[in-house]
Amino acid sequence: VNHFRNYYELCRKDLLVKNLKRMKRTLEREGKLDEAAQYDFMPPSFVLPAEYGMFQEEFKKNPGAVWIMKPIGLCGGRGIFLFTKLQHIADWKRDNRFASGGDQSNVDTYIVQRYIDRPLLVGGRKFDLRIYALVTSYSPLVVWLYRSAFCRFTQQRFSMNLKEIGD
Repeated sequence: VNHFRNYYELCRKDLLVKNLKRMKRTLEREGKLDEAAQYDFMPPSFVLPAEYGMFQEEFKKNPGAVWIMKPIGLCGGRGIFLFTKLQHIADWKRDNRFASGGDQSNVDTYIVQRYIDRPLLVGGRKFDLRIYALVTSYSPLVVWLYRSAFCRFTQQRFSMNLKEIGD
């Protein structure tokens, strides 16, 4: 067997966000506030178009913040864009992919997150660390880590300068 049932619940961007939020809410309801606080490692995240209203509220609370939109079905940086104003995503909304209140069965789903303005850097550069793991059980959780891994670095030094942020 090379897949666990429902493994995509942790592998797809939108479902991962949904499950992390659900776990945090569950722990808070059970009064396990210290454990729930451990789920604060992720920036504010919303699944669009379904959570567009909640995203708008959060966006208005953080004027001038940089946000990142990622399509759930693509990888390798394709389809990702940054923005600082709601009007910047007006074209995305108009592009027949956003059907507010209507049929959303053919709408492209995106994750929108507040962009991390102070990421972990190595030599002033962002990086992507790939670690290989074999999960042999979820209950109890058993994970085997492969000793070799690799790291990819960006060519440009990281900057929050709005003129350079698209690089």
